[in-house]
Amino acid sequence: MEHSDLIVDAFLLLRQSLFDDSMHSIPIDLRPKRNTQDDPLDEYISRLLEQGLADAVCHKAPGPLINPDLVLYRPELYDRQPREKLIDNTTRIVSIEVKKLERTNTGKIARSTGLDYNTTPPCGTVRVYAANDNPLDIMMFPRFGG
Repeated sequence: MEHSDLIVDAFLLLRQSLFDDSMHSIPIDLRPKRNTQDDPLDEYISRLLEQGLADAVCHKAPGPLINPDLVLYRPELYDRQPREKLIDNTTRIVSIEVKKLERTNTGKIARSTGLDYNTTPPCGTVRVYAANDNPLDIMMFPRFGG
């Protein structure tokens, strides 16, 4: 059986959930932020992916300032696979770094760089740790570089 690309599936689900057919944003309700590092948007996106992608599991980072924000994987394609089969196979496992761009009242991006001061820049791969504490390098999205 051929499996689809997890990052494409995630993008399509988020596009459908966050934008209407005319590409206007759909308002969403987020819980209030408790502190500077708290991120209800990550929680919301994690729930969307977990509920909307039936064959995938989405794990959110267990705390603030942990990279990546989300890991999305298909258990039946991930379990007991050699590490080299996982690093660049986006049908099995991917990581997602959530980036939001805030806009001013005039519609311009609030920060000229587009990213806030404590942002981890996206890169080609990221190291995550499996439940048994073994390191695993996987692809990261958004993706810049190798």
